[in-house]
Amino acid sequence: MEPIAKFLDHAVAGKKPFLVWYAPFLPHTPHTPPDRLLKKYTTEGRAMDVAKYYAMCEWFDETCGELLDLLDERGLTDNTLVLYICDNGWQPVSTNAEDPAQKLWEEYALRAKGSPYDMGIRTPVLVSWPGTVKPEKSPHFAHAIDFFPTIAAAAGLNPPSGLPGINLLDTEAVAGRRRVFAENHSTHNITPGDHGDTLQYTAVIEPEWKLILRASGKDTTPYRALHSWDTAPARLYRIKDDPFEREDLAAQHPEQVRRLTEEIEAWRRTLDGAPSPGETRGTAPAPSPSPSP
Repeated sequence: MEPIAKFLDHAVAGKKPFLVWYAPFLPHTPHTPPDRLLKKYTTEGRAMDVAKYYAMCEWFDETCGELLDLLDERGLTDNTLVLYICDNGWQPVSTNAEDPAQKLWEEYALRAKGSPYDMGIRTPVLVSWPGTVKPEKSPHFAHAIDFFPTIAAAAGLNPPSGLPGINLLDTEAVAGRRRVFAENHSTHNITPGDHGDTLQYTAVIEPEWKLILRASGKDTTPYRALHSWDTAPARLYRIKDDPFEREDLAAQHPEQVRRLTEEIEAWRRTLDGAPSPGETRGTAPAPSPSPSP
């Protein structure tokens, strides 16, 4: 935390506004938690890779507390907007041991990193601004694409019109959002100028339903094992009752599959002509970045 402390002192001394982006490697591998934390999570019947992962999560949490302490110590808390997000999923292999496809990939559980499934994209989005943001748990959607308009609004700036994200400080806008979209591309694979060439999944999430559509983008890396097992063209989950996506209901509710597929196709048409899943792809001008989960 020392570089951050020095930077905060520099900003305070110069009476300047500041932006800190704290993005540690925790709890990524290697999982090497201190013994004091590993002992806390090592229990009978719990796989060691799971215990180490849990310990790493708490170790990361401790550092977030240290960061907030730095703000408190300098009297900056009430005038600082703090945003938290996790970049992607990570689950130990032992949590997915019953999946026969797991043998294709031994580093972490399938449906986690690089995935549109629950373990891959659902994460808390936390907003803290004492005296400005009321402490509460929101039932509404938040998304990575919301950070830019939120920061701009907090700083008194006017962001460009037409941004896909919303200001998370605008309670009416947050409550009015009906769905969010996501897409996953091949890990460490990209074709500049061809938005859909490495597309693997698109998804739409509503309060009750979530639809995941499989795409056929190319993947020339070993990471293709993260999605090569998944051959179903569509998977539908009633996430209101099944938040961990245990039961695929696509066959039982084709009308919902059709409706949500149309929503995804309409959304993708807004991405500078990006192709929908299954459309023929060709060389095209470089599109604007699309929302990432």
